[in-house]
Amino acid sequence: MNDVAFVPDAITPSAEQRAIQMRRARYLLVQANAGAAKTTTLALRIGQALLRGAPPESILVLTCTEPAVLALHRQLALVGIEPDVLRLLRVQTFESFSLAALQHFEGGEARVEISRERVKPYVIRAIGRAQTLPHERYPEDLASASTASELVEGLLRSFDYIKGRMLVERLDEDECMTPALAQDLGLDYFTMRVRSCYEHLRRDAHPDLPEFRFSGDGCYDLARKLASGEVDARDGLLRLNLSLVCVDEMHDLNRVAFEVLKAVLAANPRAAFVGVGDRDQVIHSQTGAEAGFMAEHFEHEIGVAEVLPLTTTRRFSPALAGHAGALARKPYSADPELRTDIVLEACATARVTAELVAQLAAQHRDQDALGNLRVLLRHPSQSVLIEHALQKLTVPYSCDGFSPYLERPEILLVRGLYLYARGDSYGFEDHASRVRLLEAMLFYAGAKIDSLELRNRDATEAQRIAVNQGAVSAESTRTFIEAHVLRSATQFARLRLLAAIQNLQADDADRFGAGFMSDLDPKALASRVLVRKEDILQVRDNVHAFFRTVVDEGLSVDRAFRMISDMDVTRRRAVMAARRSRVVLSSIEASKGLEFDHVVIPGLSQGEFAGPGVDRAQERNLLYVAMTRARRRLNSAKSSTLPPRKVTWSHRASCQASCTHRTASAASTSSP
Repeated sequence: MNDVAFVPDAITPSAEQRAIQMRRARYLLVQANAGAAKTTTLALRIGQALLRGAPPESILVLTCTEPAVLALHRQLALVGIEPDVLRLLRVQTFESFSLAALQHFEGGEARVEISRERVKPYVIRAIGRAQTLPHERYPEDLASASTASELVEGLLRSFDYIKGRMLVERLDEDECMTPALAQDLGLDYFTMRVRSCYEHLRRDAHPDLPEFRFSGDGCYDLARKLASGEVDARDGLLRLNLSLVCVDEMHDLNRVAFEVLKAVLAANPRAAFVGVGDRDQVIHSQTGAEAGFMAEHFEHEIGVAEVLPLTTTRRFSPALAGHAGALARKPYSADPELRTDIVLEACATARVTAELVAQLAAQHRDQDALGNLRVLLRHPSQSVLIEHALQKLTVPYSCDGFSPYLERPEILLVRGLYLYARGDSYGFEDHASRVRLLEAMLFYAGAKIDSLELRNRDATEAQRIAVNQGAVSAESTRTFIEAHVLRSATQFARLRLLAAIQNLQADDADRFGAGFMSDLDPKALASRVLVRKEDILQVRDNVHAFFRTVVDEGLSVDRAFRMISDMDVTRRRAVMAARRSRVVLSSIEASKGLEFDHVVIPGLSQGEFAGPGVDRAQERNLLYVAMTRARRRLNSAKSSTLPPRKVTWSHRASCQASCTHRTASAASTSSP
């Protein structure tokens, strides 16, 4: 049978795209490279299905994020799908699709909470319930020096980990939770017990509908009901008379989403399936994403799929495609007309790297050929020296995926100690900034509000009222630190904070450099209020990087702190005036799915990008995502003291003629 090809507007499909568009297969998996127009190719396949006579409402496309939904709508319009037809297509996130299915099954709509602030009271109640349950066999494992409010953020992230992998549902029904079992699952007993109480509060308080659903709970609840047999998709819940099911960005699937996909395909046996993704862009493993859902898991649990490649990138040059292919160990081609300048900088120290990045940003600011510059960082602590260098050159910038370093709670703690020790509140002229300062200090001190006037309020409300009153003025802020932060701190925290204050009161640069970090001991402080190891280490690294910026100025402590605050005030004013920064410091995760004219990746040395004991596959994928964001220029920096074999993104690729090598020193960091 002759098959007439759908002819798109505005683009000419490649041979690979045309093969995917025209292929008739029950299950088709497209293994794509970054920048290879995955979403456009999926739009072509949908256009072909429509041309073959598939009703628009019989086509379902599932994605993991709302931006992916919007991106597919754009590409469908680009290839020429008429607006009236486009409106009939089902293009949804797994979450929104699951919520609609649950509403049909449950006969009503549960309240959906979209902010952590609204969910926080439930987590706090769950902590209290876990710590007071009668007949608890391991009460000592439920004790915590932190307040319930301080534990919420870490617990919610851990809940995402548990949900995404369906860890609890995969246990035997008669298996009781113990500290040893929790450890086997990669968690702690406290988290597992609180999670159990939280789910009881969320799901079991009402017979028909959950009390509420938070981010990801729709997909999780549907997957849980499907896995337990409470819902049988073949009874009609998911029987939608579908002819085509598609998944975009399939590498983001976790166990929860995969269970929903399995059920959809089982309920619609006449539907073809097309999944598009890049196994080397799996960077959300903390929520259960894994490449196996595009490979062995799919084959074992759904069926054998035909696999087609999508290798040619439309984003960057053949030279960069060669590097990306060497890193990912797979074929990678590119449009030969594209050019991406690649420069690998050798920098003697982290400070020299930061100065280089700042100079590149200043040069980018002063030109018009390249539109946007994104500095991609593996760890937020790397931004401290870079931000300091940008501030010195008065380059406006913003941050994506993390806060500017002077606004991070652990840095606010240090600045608050300086404010108290020296009586200098410069940089905290407005009420909101003083509120954030006091909240950070209370948090790391493990302190609670001790006030007769507020004794009848719950702890969260009492803190909110007291902090707002304490932040009225600079003088009241200092009084609050004395009366609440230091007086109510835990014994361990009080000793650390007082030692740090005495160090700062001396205004002795040598004493500060020699003893401040050991006096404060930020890692030990963080370990008493945070539950996740990575969060604790991040606090330590952030404070140490800030400490180095002060020491390396070679000034008195007063002058160094004043200079840093002054640069931050200037930065905030510049960002407000510019409205939108051309220079953005970003986590790699926040850049996923995006592309930029100019990308800079500092810290490619071993031990900087990927430290000891990390998931090597995850780190490789993060580097792959970072380097493939660049369109026209890619700068990267490594320590010049390490051999190149340890720091390049492809053992040989960085030594190819297409990649320029240069050495930057403190005296000269010229642009490429």
